[in-house]
Amino acid sequence: MADKVSIIIPARQEPFLAQTVDNIFAMAAGEIEVIVVLDGYWPAAEELPRERKNLHVVHHGKSHGMRASINAGARIAGGKYLLKCDAHCAFDRGFDVKLARDCEYDWTMVPRRFRLDTDTWQPKLYRCYEFQYIEHGTLKGRDWSEYAERIPRGQKIVDLMTTQGSCWFMQRDRFRELGGLDDVNHGGMGREAQEICLKTWLSGGRFVLTRKTWYAHWNKGREHVLSDTEGKRKSTAHAIDLWTNNKWPGQTRRLSWVVRHFAPVPTWPQEKRVDARQFIRDKYQLNGDDSPVMVKGMNRPGLYRLFAE
Repeated sequence: MADKVSIIIPARQEPFLAQTVDNIFAMAAGEIEVIVVLDGYWPAAEELPRERKNLHVVHHGKSHGMRASINAGARIAGGKYLLKCDAHCAFDRGFDVKLARDCEYDWTMVPRRFRLDTDTWQPKLYRCYEFQYIEHGTLKGRDWSEYAERIPRGQKIVDLMTTQGSCWFMQRDRFRELGGLDDVNHGGMGREAQEICLKTWLSGGRFVLTRKTWYAHWNKGREHVLSDTEGKRKSTAHAIDLWTNNKWPGQTRRLSWVVRHFAPVPTWPQEKRVDARQFIRDKYQLNGDDSPVMVKGMNRPGLYRLFAE
């Protein structure tokens, strides 16, 4: 089926993997396949998802990292769309159809996010997490609830600067076109969300929040986070250099374009705005407010230099 959604779940020592898979199959409204990538471990029997049609399990005997696991799932995916999610998530009913209905070719989409109550397997509705910004210098994602005040009431599709990273959705061919996730230079994990969002924005696409559906994510807490200090350091250093210095070969926009698109952004210096007409009057010592401004002797090379200034 052309509109099938392939759901990729990278997993490593995940206590809620079976519940996540059960929930996905229960809540999906269209044709899906679920691809679980067990990265360097084999779960206990009670933690394994039960066998069923359209569930595929890939096992890495040795851990290759989250990025490599996502790429492995994408290579065998047969759907038109990819959804990546963590192995401890619950979803809105019909989430797959709601996402696919709006997802244009060069978009990456993120549903609204709630915290997951793992006892009831229901979202904690007292707070919704929607917006994050990219922090200047570190390129780390930070919560940005204040950004919601800029959004017109009732708007369902909203531009995102970045996201927390536990769930994203795009067309499979677009993921492959962007080169997948860089599991060589970025390391196994770390800055995954920024890699996805910046590849989307800087290649000319659009990274968006959809308020038409949601998912709930378990907040592990520090005691449950797997240590990959060396990989994270490598990922951080490479990401900062790559994106800050505009070195990614696939980009048609610069990082400064993204910052301007969401400006003002916390931690980022604001660009000084220039009044172009006043600049020209001052430069050529012209008087009056007439438009157009007439500059004697101006030619095409002179215009190029003026616009560059």
